Amino acid sequence: MQDTIREAVLQCYGVPPRDIRGLGGGFYGRVFLVSMEAEPRTVVLKLYLFPGLAVREARQTRLLAEHALLRMPRIYRVLEKEQTGLPMDALFMEYIEGVNAGNFDPVELPAKARESICESIVDNLIGYHKVVNPEGFGILSSGTYCPTWQEYYQPIARGIVEKAGHLREKGQISDKVLSVFRQSMERFGDIFDRPITQARLIHGDYNTWNVMLDRDRSRAVAVIDPFHCCWADSEFDLYQLDNANGKGYGLLERYAQKVPLSENFEAKRRFYELYTEVAHYHDAQVEVNQEAVEKLAKRLTDFL
Repeated sequence: MQDTIREAVLQCYGVPPRDIRGLGGGFYGRVFLVSMEAEPRTVVLKLYLFPGLAVREARQTRLLAEHALLRMPRIYRVLEKEQTGLPMDALFMEYIEGVNAGNFDPVELPAKARESICESIVDNLIGYHKVVNPEGFGILSSGTYCPTWQEYYQPIARGIVEKAGHLREKGQISDKVLSVFRQSMERFGDIFDRPITQARLIHGDYNTWNVMLDRDRSRAVAVIDPFHCCWADSEFDLYQLDNANGKGYGLLERYAQKVPLSENFEAKRRFYELYTEVAHYHDAQVEVNQEAVEKLAKRLTDFL
C-alpha cells in the first residue's frame, strides 16, 4: 500500500510523499492523509478496492457540493488504474480538519452545540433533497431515467434478493432472513404503494460518520463520502439518520419536523435498511454481521 501511495503522489504532484497517516476506511476503500513538498501540501488520498468507484465518488461529491450548506471536500484529481498502471483507482481530495461527528456520545456536548449540529446536519440534507431532476429517477449523468421511483428501484431490489440468495448459499445469512427478502419482494407493491413523483438528489450514505465537526465540537463543518448518490426517493436517505449516534442528535425527528414524511415511511425505511446493508456485505465481499442483519430482518417483518 505504501508503494501505491508513493507512486500515486509522484504521478499527481511530481514529488514523493513526506508523511503518510492512515485515516481509516470502509467496505470499499482505504483513506490516508498525505503531506508533501508541493501545493496543496496536505491532501487526502483514497484508494479503492473496486474499480470505477473513484470516478463515481468524484462526480457525486462535485454535484452535492453545488447544493450543500455544509462544505464538501474539493476534488483535486482522479487516477484510474487502467490509465496509470497503479494497482487500484485513487482519488485526491481536500483535507478538511475536524472531528468525526459519529465517534462519541452526543450527550457529551453542551445542549446548545448539540442543537446547532443537529440543525446544520438536517438543513444540509434538506438542501440536497430540494434539488429535483425533471427527467426522472436514476444514476447521475446516465442520460436514461425512469419516470417513477418504483420502476427504477424494483429491479435493483430484485437484484439484492439474488445477492441475499448467494449469501445464504455461503452460510452467511439464515433461511429466515432469506425468507424475509422473498416475502418483502412479493409485497413490494404494497410497501411502495404511494406515488413518488419527484426524483430528488440524495447523498446515499448520510450518517454522522460522514459528518465532520470543528475541533471544539461546537458546529458541523463538512460532509464526506457519498455512496448511493443518485436521483431517488428522498426518504432513501433517512434510515441512515438513526445510524451511528444519530439518535443522540435527534436527526430523524428534526427532519420530520421540517419535511412531512410519507404515510408509508416506516415500511419503506425498514425495507431500505435491510436491502442496502445486505447489498453492502455482498458487494464488498466481507463477512456478514449476522446478528445485525437478523435485527434488520425482524424490523421489516413487523410491516409484512
